[in-house]
Amino acid sequence: MAKRPPRGKCVHCLKDSVERDWDHVFPESWYPASSPENQYKWQVPSCVPCNRALGKIEDDLLRRIGLCLDPDAPASSSIVLKALRAHTRATGKDERDRNIRAALGKRVLDEALEAAAAPEHAVYPGMGERWARPREDQLAVRISADGFHCLTEKIVRGIFYVVDQKFIEPPYVVESFPLDPSTTGPVRELLDRFAGTYAREPGIVVRRAVTDDGVSSLFEIEFWGQFKSYATVMRGGSPVRP
Repeated sequence: MAKRPPRGKCVHCLKDSVERDWDHVFPESWYPASSPENQYKWQVPSCVPCNRALGKIEDDLLRRIGLCLDPDAPASSSIVLKALRAHTRATGKDERDRNIRAALGKRVLDEALEAAAAPEHAVYPGMGERWARPREDQLAVRISADGFHCLTEKIVRGIFYVVDQKFIEPPYVVESFPLDPSTTGPVRELLDRFAGTYAREPGIVVRRAVTDDGVSSLFEIEFWGQFKSYATVMRGGSPVRP
C-alpha cells in the first residue's frame, strides 16, 4: 500500500499544510468487476476531512444510482449487484451489519416516489425507465443533486491535478450540470474538435477541452456508458462543497 502523501495542499478544499491521504479520482468502489485487474487507478492528495466526506457521498450515490442502471450491461452489472446487496438484510456479515443494510434499504424506499408523482424534468438524463414497465409500476429513486455535483467537481479537480499538476483555485470555480441528449449537439461539437479523452473504461470516460489560459475548460464525464455529467471551470460563481 502506498504511503500517505506528506502534509500539503488538499486538491478539493485547497487548505494548505494539512494532513493528507490518497483519494481516488474515480471512486474506487465505482470500478466495475469487469475492470482489468492491472488497471491503474488515479489518486490525488486530499485532506482527511474531505476524503471522509466525499467517501460518504460516493457510497450514498452508488447505492442509489446502482438501482437505476442496466443489470445486464457488462459495465454496470456488478454495480447493480453491489447496490442491491447494500440494501439487503440477508447479505450482512453480522447482526449489526444486517440492521444497517435493512435501514438503508428502508430509507431509499421511503424516499422514493411513484413515477407518476416524479416530474419529467427531474429525471436525470440517461437514468430513466429501462424495462418498458407501465408508469404506474415504476418508482423514482431520489438522488442528491448536491452530492452528484460534489462527485463531478471531485473528478474535475482530480483530472487537473493528475494531468497538469494544477489546483483549481479562485477565481476559477467548477460548475456542473446535466444535459438532455437531444440538446448536446453544440457541446459535443466543441468536445469532438478540442477535447482530450481520459478513458477509464468500462467504468468511466472523461473528455476535457481547455482554453488558452490553461484552466477554463469544458468536461464531459460518462459513467458506465449510460449517463453523463457535464462541467465547466470558469472565473466566478459559487462552488458547492461536501
